[in-house]
Amino acid sequence: KAEVKPDGSLLVEGKYIIKGKGTQAEPFKVTWDHLISAQHDYNPKEGQKTIPAHIQALHEKWVEITGYIAFPLMSNETDELLSMMNQWDGCCIGIPPTPYDAIEVRLTTAVAGDSRLTTYGSLKGVFKVDPHLVGGWLVGLYVMDQGKLTPVAYGGVAP
Repeated sequence: KAEVKPDGSLLVEGKYIIKGKGTQAEPFKVTWDHLISAQHDYNPKEGQKTIPAHIQALHEKWVEITGYIAFPLMSNETDELLSMMNQWDGCCIGIPPTPYDAIEVRLTTAVAGDSRLTTYGSLKGVFKVDPHLVGGWLVGLYVMDQGKLTPVAYGGVAP
């Protein structure tokens, strides 16, 4: 259920406001609340195997989202990262992500040097709803291709 608002944004399921058009020039501006809402309807281990329409509608669309960033730890240059709703360092600080509040991102340009220290930023790319199951357990749900990272200063951490 989507309703077009007077400003051109969409009100989805009566809860989630999405601005943009889903194109590269005007990506959908998506919130983490919207993405994590999938957990109420999609849980393969419990037999809930239908991805909600308000999530599936984002598949193969250009999306922009802001969140915490984690790069692979043992790499001097990488074209992949994890975007998350909560801060997590991969070990001891923060909250480990769930499949509903993390996006595996493949960047168009590799990140090297001090840029790998970015901890918070906006990402824009082609969003995919791509469930990854291991033994019936959901371990990943969202992927972004052609990602472009724009660091956002957060507490003076991001370069």
